[in-house]
Amino acid sequence: MDIQKAVEKILKVSPSVRVVSVVDLKGKVVFSERAKKVKILVSKKQSLASLKAAANDWKQRKKLVKTLGTCKYVVAEYDTVKRIIMPAGKNHILYVTTTASLDHNKVVRKVRSLK
Repeated sequence: MDIQKAVEKILKVSPSVRVVSVVDLKGKVVFSERAKKVKILVSKKQSLASLKAAANDWKQRKKLVKTLGTCKYVVAEYDTVKRIIMPAGKNHILYVTTTASLDHNKVVRKVRSLK
């Protein structure tokens, strides 16, 4: 599936989905889009650092596949947002931010349905 179309479908899951990014395992942004009415909460520098950290963490999780199995997704919940990270193929991750109140399973189900 086309990356842009997939990102647009994820953004439409709920008005609570804020930003959807596809990132390679070096932390380089391949594609990113945000909902129209989203107020940006972090600086571009902070955002890029978070994406790079998420990519590095995902690489570390891949080392555990033989003992634990494949990581399906990771959720970090803050006071104001949730961050959901899922694989997007073998060499990319999907990085989705939502409001803290959104049931992250809605995003997980939508992403799984795109495969």
